[in-house]
Amino acid sequence: MESLARLLLTHRRLVVAALLALATWAGIEAVRHTPDTVAVPVAARDLAGGSTVADADVVTRHLPAHVVPDGVLTSTFVGRSLAGPMRAGEVFTDARVVDPRDLPGGRVMAMIEVPPAAGELVRVGDLVDVLSVTEESSAETIAESVPVVTAHADPDRAAAVLGVAAAPSTASRLARAAVATRLTVVVATAHPARRGSSVDP
Repeated sequence: MESLARLLLTHRRLVVAALLALATWAGIEAVRHTPDTVAVPVAARDLAGGSTVADADVVTRHLPAHVVPDGVLTSTFVGRSLAGPMRAGEVFTDARVVDPRDLPGGRVMAMIEVPPAAGELVRVGDLVDVLSVTEESSAETIAESVPVVTAHADPDRAAAVLGVAAAPSTASRLARAAVATRLTVVVATAHPARRGSSVDP
């Protein structure tokens, strides 16, 4: 043991130099094997579907490039609506955030309230028929096969709020019906990802 200690003291400069070289090599290897990262916007906390994105809802995270999904939003999207709920840390993409100005075919966003039980069966991307239900429990279809763009529960009003893409005339009809009657929906065509599930018609 004493001979080893004397050897280390005698050659301490060489030992220190060797350790420094080893540390440098380890640092270079660590950098070499660190994956490329990309700065992306993610949800700062759990967000409800249909809610409006605020500045405080968005934070930037650096993720490995190979795990970043397609359609990441690079321009500002604060003030737009969420197509569905998001978990904290989930990346904002064009499939998650909707802008009423981007709806196709001259359609507008119509917001309707439906019973929670009906809202639980509906997902973004479904085509739904909207029914007007009177006090006498008679029902009339007032919109057919309108796509659901946003969907979220409103616990304060014990309802589900759906945003549907409708022609302006249909949106006006929905607004008038919502004043005088109750609205509900049935799924006309489920989103392809849900076809074959137990709730499909």
